[in-house]
Amino acid sequence: MPCSTVDGMQAVLNFGKHEKEPIKKFLSLFPSLETKNEFEELRCRMGASTLTLYHTGKLTIQGRDHAEVKKVLLEGLGLADSMVIGVDETGRGEDSGPFVIASVLGPTNRLRELRDSKKTSDVAAKYDLVTEHSLANLVFSLNSEYVDRLRRKGHTLNDIEAKAVDAMLGFFEALDEKHRIVVDGSPLKVKSKGVEFMVKGDDLEPVVGAASIAAKHVRNLSADKKKRETWQKKEKD
Repeated sequence: MPCSTVDGMQAVLNFGKHEKEPIKKFLSLFPSLETKNEFEELRCRMGASTLTLYHTGKLTIQGRDHAEVKKVLLEGLGLADSMVIGVDETGRGEDSGPFVIASVLGPTNRLRELRDSKKTSDVAAKYDLVTEHSLANLVFSLNSEYVDRLRRKGHTLNDIEAKAVDAMLGFFEALDEKHRIVVDGSPLKVKSKGVEFMVKGDDLEPVVGAASIAAKHVRNLSADKKKRETWQKKEKD
């Protein structure tokens, strides 16, 4: 069953846009409330909690019984708790510090409280959820000095990420872990088969969101604060 750790009196779940219709249908069974702004798609009342569904697919549950309401909601929706390997990176656009690529293997529903690390206030606390509710997470962290060294050899950040993705997926494949694979962002030239690239995947697929949290947490902990070299030739990243 999905994790019950929440912040205060609120739980936040994230759903893909393709999942919104069954959510709206289910929520229509409960007393509706007036939306507060243009970002909200609908509001309703379940028990002592207020549920707000946003156009992005984010759903907030606010109230003293939020944990119980979350359980009822996920059971009522009947969404498949599919196993996914999610991949994301951080540090690509930075001028200092490491470039970090992470992958997470885990069940979608147990990781629905995770999303894009750029939209997450307490990354360290959310990383605890990643380690508690995923089966595995693998992280490649390349310090700025090594990033510069690879770039001098002609490798772009896309090249580096593609090789890291292939290495991590190769590990799972060697263990006969064959699941849906979702990588955040535009397509990379990977050798691995069956890889789905998803722009804004860290907001749309919870396991990719978990990978985003894992990558950001490792980058935050890094003592590497060195400036990377300035590259005159713009990479096609």
